[in-house]
Amino acid sequence: MSERIPTGCAAIDDLLGGGFERGAVTQVYGPPAAGKTNIVLSAAVELAAAGDSALIVDTEGLSVDRMEQLAGAGGRDADDVASRLIITEAYTFEEQEEAVRDVEEFVDVVDFIALDSATGFYRLQRTEQEEGEALRAVGRQLAHLLSLARKHDIAVAFTNQVFTDPESDQARALGGHTLNHWSATIVRVDRFRGGNRRATLEKHRAKPAGEKAQFRITDNGLESGEPR
Repeated sequence: MSERIPTGCAAIDDLLGGGFERGAVTQVYGPPAAGKTNIVLSAAVELAAAGDSALIVDTEGLSVDRMEQLAGAGGRDADDVASRLIITEAYTFEEQEEAVRDVEEFVDVVDFIALDSATGFYRLQRTEQEEGEALRAVGRQLAHLLSLARKHDIAVAFTNQVFTDPESDQARALGGHTLNHWSATIVRVDRFRGGNRRATLEKHRAKPAGEKAQFRITDNGLESGEPR
């Protein structure tokens, strides 16, 4: 089995079984400011620091300062690390679809692809057209990424937002079963006490659901928290 793509945080890597799985799609979801983007960005930066390349489809506006901070952590040459990060920006739902299609042009040079986020524009799009069609469009994007992941032994991750389920009054991942279907692994991220974050494994090929990991977001990246 091919090596997984580490996130740079031991606690999260252990939760994932070593990192993001190649040939599969991992979903990272949670409320705003929970740490979703930090997880996928950290994995991309760690991969670039090791000499390989990663691609990020950015739909929400990545913080350049944060990316430079992570790239230069530990005394690394930030410019050298950043040179192996390919970032494509999308400003509309249509541009997101185009960017995901164009990912195929880079599959021979990258080992990790992150879509951050898959559902930001979907949330807006579903107010302008039938929700079902917008959701099917996101599903087609993930199906395309999964196909590329399997053919080229690449790890794919996407971040997802939450909504409040009126029946249970609980926060759930947008897209429900449709997006979960394409996800081999699903991790929920929440803010926790004392500035910590908690990642909960909800789906995995080889590990039981319910396992948790605690971590912190620092200037140097992601650091494991106290085990619980």
